[in-house]
Amino acid sequence: MLASGSAWRVLEAEHARLRHLLDAIVRSLDDDAWQDPGPQLDLLRARIQEFQDFEVQTHRPKGVVLLSSLRGRLAEADRLLDDIEEEGQKCEDLQAQAVTMLESVGNGADPDRAVIASLLRQHCERMIRQLDLEDTALKAYTAQLLTPQEWSRVASSISQEVQRARRASSPGKNQGRRPEG
Repeated sequence: MLASGSAWRVLEAEHARLRHLLDAIVRSLDDDAWQDPGPQLDLLRARIQEFQDFEVQTHRPKGVVLLSSLRGRLAEADRLLDDIEEEGQKCEDLQAQAVTMLESVGNGADPDRAVIASLLRQHCERMIRQLDLEDTALKAYTAQLLTPQEWSRVASSISQEVQRARRASSPGKNQGRRPEG
């Protein structure tokens, strides 16, 4: 099906981008200079923010119609969706804890840097496993359970999100406004 192939190409390209951003976070952690206020700490925080922005504002909205179309079709698929949702929340919690601790480093406090690094590494590892699960099990369930009409709706929804993102990033348009999502 053309619609399913198009939808998954977009989602997999975004998964590749998310993996790249997660890898950049890990590379920043490998340089101990982030542990003190300064440019490397700022870079780590910027990389985390870039990941958050892309995941929440760009990637996540594209999955809404896909996941809602799949929900309620098969108990095993619903368990997978529940697992993905639960794991996503755990990842957000790990990242939020780390960001809070990083802010205190920037403010001159002395939190345990090993804990910060551990939280961020756990977040990155769990996110990568979740993306792998979406690229395999979720993709297989969608291929098995969604009809061509549902795929058309999913692909249309993804296309609308891509167009919205392009409009939001066009020079001279929407200056000073953040995209909804």
